[in-house]
Order: sequence, then C-alpha cells, then structure tokens
Amino acid sequence: MELPKTVVCKLKPTPEESEKLLATLKAFKDACNYISKVAFERKVFNPVALHHMVYRETRQMFKLPANLAIRARDRVAKAYKLRRDTLLQFKALSMDLDERIFRLIYKPERIFASISTLQKRVKPPLDIGEYQRRLLEDAKPTHAVLVYRNNKFFLHITVTKEIPEPKGNNPVGVDVGMKNLLAASNGFKVKGGETLRKRHHFRGLRSSLQAKGTASAKRSLKRLSRRERRWVNTILHQVSRAFVNSLKEGDIVVMEKLTGIRNNAKHRKSQNGDFHSWAFRRLQSFIEYKSLERGVPVVYVEPRNTSITCPRCGHVDKANRKSQSLFRCTKCGFQHNADYVASLNLSRLELAPPGRAPVNEPNAGMNGDFKMNHYDSPASPQASAVGS
Repeated sequence: MELPKTVVCKLKPTPEESEKLLATLKAFKDACNYISKVAFERKVFNPVALHHMVYRETRQMFKLPANLAIRARDRVAKAYKLRRDTLLQFKALSMDLDERIFRLIYKPERIFASISTLQKRVKPPLDIGEYQRRLLEDAKPTHAVLVYRNNKFFLHITVTKEIPEPKGNNPVGVDVGMKNLLAASNGFKVKGGETLRKRHHFRGLRSSLQAKGTASAKRSLKRLSRRERRWVNTILHQVSRAFVNSLKEGDIVVMEKLTGIRNNAKHRKSQNGDFHSWAFRRLQSFIEYKSLERGVPVVYVEPRNTSITCPRCGHVDKANRKSQSLFRCTKCGFQHNADYVASLNLSRLELAPPGRAPVNEPNAGMNGDFKMNHYDSPASPQASAVGS
C-alpha cells in the first residue's frame, strides 16, 4: 500500500536563480488573481469551462509557461470549491508544480531541483538533511509546491511511501480536547494545562501588539504568528508520535468525526478563544498518517452520546457528565475521568455492527473488556468497590 507524504526541502539558489524564481512566483500569484476575478464575475468555477475563458489571456498577460498557466487555473477552481460567495484574493507567494515543470536530479554529492521559470529552467540544490534524503531516495515525485517565505525558498515535494497493509482487531478509542490534549482507551493521556498556559501567553502578546497598532507592532505580530504556528505544530507532532508509539500490533485507532465541532460542542463563553483556536482536526490528521505508516488502521465514527454514556451499564443521561473532567453514572454509580470514558465509548462504537451502537447496550462488560482501574461513586446506593 502507498501513502502520500510531503517532504519540505529548503532550496539554495544563486542570486540570479532567486530573481527568476521570485519573478515567476509573483507572475503566478497575479495570474491566480486575474483568473479568480474572471471566475467570480462570470460565475464560472468549472476548471474546463474556465480554461477556455482565461488560458490564452493568462499566457499572454503574465508570460507563464503553459503548464504553470494550467496550474494557476486549477488552483483557482479548487479554491472556489470551498466558497463562492466572495471574490477570492491570492496573496501568498507559492505555486504548484507538476512533472513537466519540475523534476529532481540525483547526483552523488547532492540532489538538485529543476524548475521552469518565466525565462528558462533553474537548477538549485536542495539544502536537506539525512532524513529528507532517505525519503527522496528512488522517489519519482509528480507534484510539488514552491513557497517563498522569510526571504527563503522551500519546495514541498509530495512522494509516495510504501507502508504495511493496515490491519487490526483491537480498537483503541481516541478523544481529543483542551484540558487533556489526548485521552485514549489504552491508558495513554497527555494533559493540556501547560499547553493552555502557553497559548494564553501568546494571546496576551497578540493583544498587546494589536492595541499598539504601529508598523513595528504589525511586523512583530507577523513574527509572533509564525512562531506560534511552529510551536503548535511541534506540540501536535510530539503528542501524535508519543501516542502512536504506545500502540501495539493489531490495534485500530478510532477517532470521532469532528464535523460541526465548532458550532455544536458546548463550552463556556470564556473558553471561546481557547476552543476556536485549537487545531483538533490537525492533531487527528497527524495521528492518522503516523498510524498508517506503521500499518495501524484508522477509522472515524459519529461521536453522539459518547461523553454521556456509561461504558459499564449503557445508561445515557446528560446528568452523567458532572463536570468537564468528571463522569459519574446516575444509574450504576460508575465514576471515572470524562475524557477517558469518551475514549472507551469510541472504541466500543467501532465494534458495533451496522446500525447498532453498543455504548447504548446494557452490560457493556467494561471490567473484562477494558482491563482498567475504575471507581464507583460512594454516594450511589449501587456503588461497589470494583477494580481490574
């Protein structure tokens, strides 16, 4: 089985090559904005129909090679798939490359990238480490994205990697959140307190810079934004890698579908900034591709009632969720961390036959199935001290 993977490589062009690449990037951006204006004004978003309207003009106005003109058209058409109610503006200096306008040249001492520009091809070397070199060995990439940021050129190269065929029969539920960044039914958990404090620190710095409103403050705000983005990605990579390393042969990762989470998930008004700024889906995507690399299957399930369902008796009641962190069943008295309970229920959902949800069945058999320590509420008349 093959898995697409993006390898980010820094380029080391000469000053002359840099000028050619930068001029091509600017022309590509301008071409995208021209095509976007035509598409929006004429309400034509189909790439084939759009091609007949803009291809010739794009070549003439921006002097782009044929394939770069096509890639600009495709980028605009893809962007309008997401929203068509407003004119889309393209500001980033980046362009899509296919196999006709980009290829890798392998030499014993290093790897070079051959890229078409407005004038002629440039062939700058890749400034990469051993990890990227291993990923690019014997690769025949057919797609890449050239990006210019912080006065440097980067090539995001898509390669396919051979991975084991995903298989397993032991579901491991994964619940992602804020107080606990990740809680899994195999006992793995990462607390989010330190991460939350760091996010508050960044938010405070942003507010201070925004209040100043000076040109210097705006430049600092951009640098801060980039630093925060790098920090978030580092945290997500570390958490996802540690979790995937905790998996065993035969495991299946079960995660909740997050469609509509921004609108449907309940939280305090004071938590809006934390909730809407955290990358729940990105963490899931990191877990997904790292799991697939190890041959661990990943499935997504509807999370309905997973946080209010008792994994012991199957009782569903909003009153079961006493607080953000505490779950206590009003029927049988089972008590445990709420995020952990959600992960247990997610793992049970994956085992359900079509049309059935075992988390709603009584006698879910938690003691024997999950082999975990749990506690009963001493206030419950049905409470009993049971351990694994």
